[in-house]
Amino acid sequence: MNILVIGGGLSGLAAAWRLRRAGHAVSLIDRRDPADGDFPLAELDSFHSSDRHVVTWISELGLADRLLPLRPLQVAQVLRGRTTAIDPQRLLGIAAIPGIRKRHALRLLRWSRLMSRYLPLLDPTAPERAADLDYRSVSDFAGLYFGESVLKHWVAPEVEDFFSGEASELSRVTALLLWRARMAGSSGYPGLARSGLEAIFGVANRALATRHHGAVLGIEAEGTQGYAVSFEGAGAGATPLRVDAVVVATSAKDAGQLAATQLEPAERDFFGGVCYRPTVTLTADLERAPSGMPERVRLPHGEGFSAESVVFEPGLAGSRVASGAGMAMVRAREAFARTAAQVPDDGVAKGLLADLENLYPALVGSVGAFRLHRSAAGIPAFDVGAYRALARFRRVQEDRRSRGRRLYFAGNYLIAPGVEGQVVAGFRAAADLIADARHAAPGGGS
Repeated sequence: MNILVIGGGLSGLAAAWRLRRAGHAVSLIDRRDPADGDFPLAELDSFHSSDRHVVTWISELGLADRLLPLRPLQVAQVLRGRTTAIDPQRLLGIAAIPGIRKRHALRLLRWSRLMSRYLPLLDPTAPERAADLDYRSVSDFAGLYFGESVLKHWVAPEVEDFFSGEASELSRVTALLLWRARMAGSSGYPGLARSGLEAIFGVANRALATRHHGAVLGIEAEGTQGYAVSFEGAGAGATPLRVDAVVVATSAKDAGQLAATQLEPAERDFFGGVCYRPTVTLTADLERAPSGMPERVRLPHGEGFSAESVVFEPGLAGSRVASGAGMAMVRAREAFARTAAQVPDDGVAKGLLADLENLYPALVGSVGAFRLHRSAAGIPAFDVGAYRALARFRRVQEDRRSRGRRLYFAGNYLIAPGVEGQVVAGFRAAADLIADARHAAPGGGS
């Protein structure tokens, strides 16, 4: 089958990689040229050792020796200006987080029973299966079962750090899926790849026989013979690409626009209803690191920071950071990102650098070059109702696939934020297409 993947981010590349391995002819189109080094990833994107799809893909790409094992990331949290290392992988570690009251810590014994009850509905690779649980916010759920101090000092900082937004708006499914993927008590740990994840882009792109650069203008069906895809980079009067199937691995807004003529009303409603949170991140080079261990510091509400979290990476021989030096990535809170939308870059950077130096006064004067990245559509919002919308969208997708449509979608808005969510979205779209192609082949099934 001749397949076109639209979008060269992690989701698009993951889909293209799996489709090519399955024996299909795959081409990819994206606005960016990989030769420019413009990779759509934060420089210090962390993930978890239990993120099995990312880890598996790294091995498939032949990058395990270069990127794995992960450098363990110490999790820390601020309370009243003091930074303390915490252990959110164990219930006893959670109970010891500063600020959690003893009477509320005892209620953490409910955690295992709750997870056992909800486990059949929790699948991080198919989050829409938890749609029946998507009627409460994280705040309502955690406050009721664990108490206000557990919500304030564990649940909200953890879930908001991963999903952004506010615990009062986020669906409780976000917390349940996060805990399911990174079960407390497991041997997994958060970490940083030993060199930049841009290596994934390099290897995956080189594996593609055909790559086009340009903005896609539209996707049109050609009867039962596939699709015609036109794009700007083809030049005036160029013949559209003709393919058997298309995977659209873009933002939800772009996907809805590109595939508008092929969508059911319910699908158009879904794409129009997907919301994104703005993000602002600042990455700074440090002449010295605050410690010898990579660290992720959560900055809960009420601590007076514009930032939501800070990730530090100390230098290590053979890594991207020179020994003795360091790198820090500061991610702003959503509220700051919204109010800073009209503020010049220098003003935004000044505020986030102040947070960094307030957090670690020893860094004053050691900050070198920095890079500011803004995105109006940075992280998909998984607020109450989002998983019910995903379930409706999935049902329509399955119906259209059963009737022969070969148009698929991939993106973190369908799974979760983060590296794992993007890779899973690509793998899932590829698996659906491969299954449909096998079913349609002679002797492939009834």
